Amino acid sequence: MEKPYSAFMNEITPDDIYRGFLGYGLFTDRLPPIFTSETFYHYCKDKALQLDKKTYNYIYYESMRNINVLRAFGIPNPFAYEHLCRVLKKHWECIRDKLIANTDGNTHKISRLHIRKRYAVPFLFELNYKNWEIDASPEPDMLLGNRYVVKTDISTCFPSIYTHSLCWALIGKATAKNNRDKKEWYNELDGACQKLRNGETHGLMIGPHASNLLSEIILTAVDKELCGKYQYIRNIDDYTCYVPSMEHAQNFLTDLRECLRAYDLSINYRKTQIISLPLAMVEDWVRELTSIPLENKYRRLDYKRVQTYLDMSIRLMQKNDMNSAILKYAIKVLSGYNLSYNAKQYYVKLILHLSVIYPYLVSLLDSYVFVPFEITTEIIQEFSEQLFKEAKNVKNYEALCYVLYFSIKYNFKIKAMEDIDLDYQERCNNCLFRMFSWLYYQRFGVKDNMDMMKKLAKILKTDDEVFDQNWLFLYEILTAGQLKGEWNLMKEAGISFVLPVNR
Repeated sequence: MEKPYSAFMNEITPDDIYRGFLGYGLFTDRLPPIFTSETFYHYCKDKALQLDKKTYNYIYYESMRNINVLRAFGIPNPFAYEHLCRVLKKHWECIRDKLIANTDGNTHKISRLHIRKRYAVPFLFELNYKNWEIDASPEPDMLLGNRYVVKTDISTCFPSIYTHSLCWALIGKATAKNNRDKKEWYNELDGACQKLRNGETHGLMIGPHASNLLSEIILTAVDKELCGKYQYIRNIDDYTCYVPSMEHAQNFLTDLRECLRAYDLSINYRKTQIISLPLAMVEDWVRELTSIPLENKYRRLDYKRVQTYLDMSIRLMQKNDMNSAILKYAIKVLSGYNLSYNAKQYYVKLILHLSVIYPYLVSLLDSYVFVPFEITTEIIQEFSEQLFKEAKNVKNYEALCYVLYFSIKYNFKIKAMEDIDLDYQERCNNCLFRMFSWLYYQRFGVKDNMDMMKKLAKILKTDDEVFDQNWLFLYEILTAGQLKGEWNLMKEAGISFVLPVNR
């Protein structure tokens, strides 16, 4: 039987909230796997940290989406984020009760968001985690009597969320507007969110795991208004609703629009579809790919099968608005097979070629190509040199960071890094690229360039706002005594946000 939303929430304790979001949810998994906040969590958990400022800026960075469009992410100031996590812990019982009340009486678990206690790992949130034994799939039960399905989502959901609307969802708009006392628990939560983003009231930061819980406060409140009238599921901000007629489809969109408007949110009409049933539960491109016979007794694939599979993947991507998530799927599938020599040569060369064209794929390469197929350092280096040039030309700093990560892990230098001087580091204004540049110069003992980055750090640290925008780079490069306040105390305690890179 499907586990209800309330059961997931009741399993989570206040300590779980604090540990899960602070210790394992500061950095998104879109980054190279080199950052951690676990030691920071242990440093903070028994301390009463005092914030030295009213508001804090954050590290801004962009990550490539599957349609080769950049999406803005953020890494918050760790002390401001710790404050938010502490507030969430302090008021978790009130928040949990509201989430449960919003979902009470649902015939199925509407929200597919995976905020949950997991006993094998400390994370509270993992987007791709699915356990159909406890989550089930309510969609087959929604089909009976319905002839259409409505698919839509919220326009720029996280960047559009108004922090005051958290209070509206928690205690009601009228009550919240009539009570602005900052000591009230709901206003304390509102204030903690504002601290993360330089005092701004519009926008939740994409990246920190706590943002997913905050969005649920609002979106389950919307669910409560709609669930009695419509049969639908929601995956974060994506809605799939089953209705008996076109009129009901339009009514759902109208009611959803009105409910979202109450929280200053809106429907993304560009992505809105009303589709006649029956509709396959699995997307066409998944079905077409799985129809290609790969299985054999030895899980060994020859050149022809690999070529056919990848050709089909590329064709399906072209048919589906250049959605490179299809290639991502194909890469993950093929990584589980034993390829013949010729098949492996073809596969690796093509995937590396495609990764230069579609940088969205770069984050997959180490786990699904380099490691499983034991790719030589020479091949990785040649690819990395090419990608570095392409990425530098279009200022794709995410790809540049991955190249430097590969070079550090597999122990090779990037020739094009010789052209990166102090002027470029100042102009790029990208904390993560500066961070990986520092790690690269450290790895290869390039003393002149290490001195260059230290010089840059001393320039940047003098401005508080600039410091916040570069805190990760500045904290890791500066020594105890060059930092102020809690930063210096933390440095003296030996806390780092960077993991050793092991091959």
